[in-house]
Amino acid sequence: MIKNKKKEYVELSFLYFRFRNLFNFGFQRYSFYRNLIGYIYNISDYAMIRRVFEEMFKRNIFDEKKQSNKIYYLFNPYNEPVDETPDLTVDWT
Repeated sequence: MIKNKKKEYVELSFLYFRFRNLFNFGFQRYSFYRNLIGYIYNISDYAMIRRVFEEMFKRNIFDEKKQSNKIYYLFNPYNEPVDETPDLTVDWT
């Protein structure tokens, strides 16, 4: 993959993720983002997809959380604080 092409792929992925508002999806596995990046470019080369994802991760677009030997990623381009406790309040009105 040419560096200029990689930069375009990263920028387009970022715009697509913002358009889909993936911040609201919460923490997801890498496979979720791999499938989305593959869908955007219509490619199945996992090495290229991984390079795009790693470049986005280097730019601090994702937050990382490890849980029971699994890594979950949150698309957080705005660096908003994440409240991981669910709201259990039920409004019966």
